[in-house]
Amino acid sequence: MTQNISDKVGSFLDNDFVIRKCLFRNILSLRALSRHIIKRLDLKEGNMDAVISAIRRYKKTGKEESGEKLRKLFSRIAIKTRSNIADIRVQKNKRSVEGISRLNSVVDIEKGEIIRIIQAEQSITIILDEKNLDKFHSIFSKPGCISLDKDLVEINLQFTEEAQNIRGIVALVTSSLNAEDINIVEVMSSAPELLIIIKKEHILVFFLFGNFLCQ
Repeated sequence: MTQNISDKVGSFLDNDFVIRKCLFRNILSLRALSRHIIKRLDLKEGNMDAVISAIRRYKKTGKEESGEKLRKLFSRIAIKTRSNIADIRVQKNKRSVEGISRLNSVVDIEKGEIIRIIQAEQSITIILDEKNLDKFHSIFSKPGCISLDKDLVEINLQFTEEAQNIRGIVALVTSSLNAEDINIVEVMSSAPELLIIIKKEHILVFFLFGNFLCQ
């Protein structure tokens, strides 16, 4: 039972960067953190001592050193944002592929306009500026469009080249944003850049979180 609690506590801390960061900086009460974990993991109050012991063991695992490497990496990132982005999902078929080719020809990337394509097993996602939606609709028929999401912001996290050799960056970002209740619409990687698309309403929370992440 104790080992099970230890595994649960370790998994919880692995997936909450903010709490983990505060833990290793010794700015969290172990008892207060234990109560929080007991509540989140639906454990019993009688497990308090076991949870505290699990937290103490976690601090000795060497993950603090790994976290320090990530902290240094994040302290050197450049962040660029782009608003008024549309995320469109279309059917995956020959007609859509031909339409994407036509759309590519009318989106002016030399003027900074974007078009990003994600091909999955069942559908294709097209990401472009909202101002080019008229161009999209002139090429794609409504039946071929599965979904269209607007009022989005693209965040470009530009890391240094060494980021390509460090594990856990994407997991850290996505789990931490999830902890802040920030819904990720899309995430794309082109190392050393990480592109994240979120709702415009979450951008302020992202930057408040981002400032903490980079400290």
